[in-house]
Amino acid sequence: MSFVVGASARMSTSESLLQSEGQRPAKRPRRRVIIRVVVVVGAVLISLRLLGLLHPFSVQAGSMTPAISRGDHFIMERFTFLLRHPRRGDIIVLKTDGIASLRAGGIYIKRVAGLPGDRLRIAGGKLYVNDAPVALKNQAGEIHYVAVPGARFLTSSAEILTVPDGHYFVLGDNSADSVDSRTWGCVPAKNIMGRASFRYWPLARIGGVR
Repeated sequence: MSFVVGASARMSTSESLLQSEGQRPAKRPRRRVIIRVVVVVGAVLISLRLLGLLHPFSVQAGSMTPAISRGDHFIMERFTFLLRHPRRGDIIVLKTDGIASLRAGGIYIKRVAGLPGDRLRIAGGKLYVNDAPVALKNQAGEIHYVAVPGARFLTSSAEILTVPDGHYFVLGDNSADSVDSRTWGCVPAKNIMGRASFRYWPLARIGGVR
């Protein structure tokens, strides 16, 4: 009798071992798939970086707060503007080469406010495009524009600026602390490097840039 019970116990133990051993291989393929996905994604990102289609940047100023704040690290991508022209509201990365009053070799990040041919005006803190109010927004809500020292364009509610062909008018979200197209004028399309797309640092602010 004790022999039967002992055998039963051994069989139960053996079955338990077989079951647990049979479950292990199921996890290995899943782990391999995850590793392969990580390797492939990493290889793609490195390739895109080498091709210049992705570029990491860190922000040293607060002119685009809260969309992009001092200390943020984000990825700029070039895909979007290979498929279409910049749109109002896009957050772009631009180079300063050839822009009067700006030192060559600089890189700025701003939001597109005016497109080629647009007639722009700022009055009461609002942006007007072709005589109609246009609300540009970030996560804090509608952006309010204030006068800044040293501005040369759109300095009064009566002034109207027409954006030349092949150019864009850009503004900073943190209007009171932004040197932008109000100071140095419109940006040639050729100076636009790409679109700010994804913030990867700090972790508390990780996500899309908008």
